Amino acid sequence: MPIETITKNGRKRYRWSFNRVIKGERIRQTKLLPHGVSSAEADGLARRWEAEIYAIANGERRAIVTIGDCVRKHVEDKRGEWKDAEKRIRILQKWSTEFAEQDALDLHDWSVRFVGYMRAQKDHHGLVKRSLTDASIRNTLSYLRAAIKYAHKVGMLAEDHTARIAMPSVSNERHHYPQRREMVLIARACKHREVRAGIRIAFYSGMRKSEILRAKVTKKGFVLTDTKNGKPRIVPIHPRIAVLTRRIRFTVNANVFGNHFEAARDAAGFPDTHFHDLRHAAASEMINAGVDLFTVGGVLGHLSIVSTKRYSHLVTEKLASAVKEIGKH
Repeated sequence: MPIETITKNGRKRYRWSFNRVIKGERIRQTKLLPHGVSSAEADGLARRWEAEIYAIANGERRAIVTIGDCVRKHVEDKRGEWKDAEKRIRILQKWSTEFAEQDALDLHDWSVRFVGYMRAQKDHHGLVKRSLTDASIRNTLSYLRAAIKYAHKVGMLAEDHTARIAMPSVSNERHHYPQRREMVLIARACKHREVRAGIRIAFYSGMRKSEILRAKVTKKGFVLTDTKNGKPRIVPIHPRIAVLTRRIRFTVNANVFGNHFEAARDAAGFPDTHFHDLRHAAASEMINAGVDLFTVGGVLGHLSIVSTKRYSHLVTEKLASAVKEIGKH
């Protein structure tokens, strides 16, 4: 059997190679077997893979496109367009042995096993590993789903079966809406001048941290040419931060910004407050002032009203307060 032993990252691995001419066509394939595969298991896999090649060449079986094939094509064609390319590729490489040889048209049972393994606290060898949250699992599966969909789009796959992937449901919605007093106390506790300004800007603009750091200040407002939804927008500058925006130019990187914010919120006595909560606070302030959801969504840069509906309960609460006024006079 064409199995050879190699050393990769200091550990012994088996590699299978196939290089033969079948019906006048030379077929070459190489596969690196997962960690922990025994010699007998490697031989068994080699026999199976070789039989599959002959069956496909003889028209007895369809050629299998693996998830690994889809991922390689997706990365090769699209990595230059991804803002998170480095992170995405790192995650895909980490889990590659779990999906590299999986048939991209047979996804349900595999995804159930994969989700279970990512949640597990031990690896295939019984060694302790870190279990992933459902949010992280869903993120990883989303990368794989995108690769499979792309493979279908470019004709590698005859069908798109990604609807069969068992995606864990995740609710990331937070419903903490800091009041102005909380924002002021956190800002006062912040020792970094730029971060202190960023805290106030977030509360009075509803912009994300990344948007604050790259926004261009003009007479019309904060100009954002590169946004999460892909469409540029202008956020008007609130009078209370007008002077601040003329004096501050952000040079701090996102990680340092985050560290100073966390130190400030802890010092101010609000350890559970996230910087993104200030964005929610801006939405809450606008809604409580009578601004409609459509306009709030425009300020926040939501592409669809669906994204803004997370704040609909605030409107309901306001209506309830209005109803209580009935009959008081």
